[in-house]
Amino acid sequence: MVVLDLLAAIAAASVAGAALFLAHGRHGDDRGGPRAELVRYMGVAALAALACSLANVIEASGGGTFSAAVGNATNVVTVGLAWAGARRLNSRRAIGAVTTGAAGILMLAVTFVVPLDDATLIKTAGLAIFAALAAAEFARRPLSELSGASVLMLTLSIFGAYNLYRVVLGVTAGMSSTLWEHTASTQITTILSALAIVAMGYGSVRLGRELDDDPAPGTRAHDRRNLRRTAGDMLREHGSMNVLIVRIPEIDLIRAAHRSERADEMITVLVDAAHEALPDAFAGVPARDTVFVLRDASIPRTEAESEVRRAFAGHMPLIDYTDVPDLVFEHHTLSDVHDVSLLMESRRLRPGTGAVPHG
Repeated sequence: MVVLDLLAAIAAASVAGAALFLAHGRHGDDRGGPRAELVRYMGVAALAALACSLANVIEASGGGTFSAAVGNATNVVTVGLAWAGARRLNSRRAIGAVTTGAAGILMLAVTFVVPLDDATLIKTAGLAIFAALAAAEFARRPLSELSGASVLMLTLSIFGAYNLYRVVLGVTAGMSSTLWEHTASTQITTILSALAIVAMGYGSVRLGRELDDDPAPGTRAHDRRNLRRTAGDMLREHGSMNVLIVRIPEIDLIRAAHRSERADEMITVLVDAAHEALPDAFAGVPARDTVFVLRDASIPRTEAESEVRRAFAGHMPLIDYTDVPDLVFEHHTLSDVHDVSLLMESRRLRPGTGAVPHG
């Protein structure tokens, strides 16, 4: 039965970690900012919880002191990283990660030199302390004003109180008492830990939706953010706009025949040509080898295409390219920023194809 409960904890840790990383986006986007900090700390905490669950399964199957030591250390690190991440998001001194790492190493060593029951009580005391610190940090402004922070604070408070109860009960009544078996056993603790992981994952994803990305310039995430912002400005002014999507059909051949940098240079030239041909438009690369141009509908579509072709051809000698690749155009008339996001997402998942809103 204990093994089944531990497997439930593994599933909870896996779901929490996957939700955090999926909510953040793809690694290649090179994002930064508060949301990236949240994913970094809480994501590693979810992985530590997963490692703890695996170690506990091995220990329950007769794995011995080593698996118990790994489980105790990663358990402490899991809650400690929640505290460290909250401190980071509150722009406080970055001592959380170092303190958490030191506590994990100390817990690993302690498990080898004291009886396992005593090591369990020491670990439980560490969990109670870190949970209390993390709950207090999530209750501190500015984090406390964001959605999801209250879920994290409540979860950590309950988890910390339960572990404090386990410490008091273990010291006073002993870990072999009937009261311990009925209210603080390993099985009960595993079930509550799995529920806490799910709640922490849920709260972290809600909190992540409130935090900002700060993608590095030159990345696709940076272009997507700028395209969304520009689209919002244009829609407030005009009510609707035209999204011109431009692609180079033989870009993969160029990449294969020359090198990846040559293909990227070609896309950069296409963006510059779009800006030159349509001065009042905004261009970016939200997906691989795909250029989005946001413009009003004052210039006819055929004329816009001709101007972009002409400007693109004029840039070829500047990069010592003798041929002029063909261009493929798509036009979409949109009236909502969400539709722009959907259009970019469809091309990010499958460049050049996909279901898109049409106007």
